[in-house]
Amino acid sequence: MIVFVHGFQGNSFDMRLLKNMLNVMHPEALLLSSVANEDNTEGDIGDMGQKLATEVSNFIKDTCPGSSLGRLSFVGHSLGGLIIRACLPLLEEYSEKMFTFFTLSSPHLGYMYNASQIIQAGMWFLKQWRKSKCLTQLSMSDATNPEECFLYKLSEAKVIL
Repeated sequence: MIVFVHGFQGNSFDMRLLKNMLNVMHPEALLLSSVANEDNTEGDIGDMGQKLATEVSNFIKDTCPGSSLGRLSFVGHSLGGLIIRACLPLLEEYSEKMFTFFTLSSPHLGYMYNASQIIQAGMWFLKQWRKSKCLTQLSMSDATNPEECFLYKLSEAKVIL
């Protein structure tokens, strides 16, 4: 089973080209394009990880009766990679089935510093105007102490792979 997770302000169709290519190469594989966070990718990354974990668990229960699940892999783009990282500790019951974790352009270290004033201004504007919790978490400005930031805590999360 391969789970595809889109990025910031994306939807399940964003990963369809990659999904279709893998479907042709591996027609026996179960493929899931996540829709759990399509409506709100500006929320808390931890909450989005919880929604993804629920979606994956329900999909496995519906399509893989008993112990028929072979391998469990994840492919994430941009913010989707962080959503997957937030999801993995919640799927510990499938830890022996975990196979691949692959991300494309995911800001695993956050987005704290940038030399471009235009990008800095855009980030500030989006954080203020849209009240984007995930951008606040990505810029590590969700706490005054860096060790209290969500990304720092996510880096310490226990994940069995």
